[in-house]
Amino acid sequence: MKRALFPALCLAAALLLSGCQGSPAAQSPEDTPVEESLGTYYQEAQDQTGDDPVLAVYKDQTVLRSVVDYQKQTQAALAGVDPATLSDREVVDDLLKNALLLEEAEARGLTPTQEEIEQYLQETVYTAYELPEGKEQIDNYCASAGISFEEYVADLRGQAPRFLAKAKLKEAVMEEYCQAHGLPYDPMTPPQAAQAAVEAYQDQLLADHQGEITYYLP
Repeated sequence: MKRALFPALCLAAALLLSGCQGSPAAQSPEDTPVEESLGTYYQEAQDQTGDDPVLAVYKDQTVLRSVVDYQKQTQAALAGVDPATLSDREVVDDLLKNALLLEEAEARGLTPTQEEIEQYLQETVYTAYELPEGKEQIDNYCASAGISFEEYVADLRGQAPRFLAKAKLKEAVMEEYCQAHGLPYDPMTPPQAAQAAVEAYQDQLLADHQGEITYYLP
């Protein structure tokens, strides 16, 4: 049975955190707060019914049209651009890279502990929710998505192992790059070249697995 790839709700958490650190709340092109737009997009994607074409397949994982459309909307809302500027192939490949990163992280044994998962939740959603502006943004997101705060946290907890495993792999790639090039490595402020190495690593993963990917793009 094939599994559909779905972008993590952690995207919303990242937005909320950035908005809770003193910067003005982001707005969508329609002057709707971004967290409300993201919540609406999330609910629409969850409520998808009827025909939902497959755009790509990797092993037992599928990339559906509804997921690509959702990802386009969220990326565009965060960047303040028109979703039409993002191509289907670009978004499909981003989703596949995420799947490949997780696969590689698991192969390296970079699975987060339960303590790390709880620490992540404490440092992100719980800390944000204690701040007035953070609580407002999270509540707005949940209302637009049609979920409760408890369901929001449960979603994040369920996705945290995958999110943190990929983050660990990216850190490992940057550290390996710095060691190979005699550069100091600080996970808080990694060199630009090390960050570029992560992008190159993801591109290479995708290239290495092209033979296992089937695209059905129009």
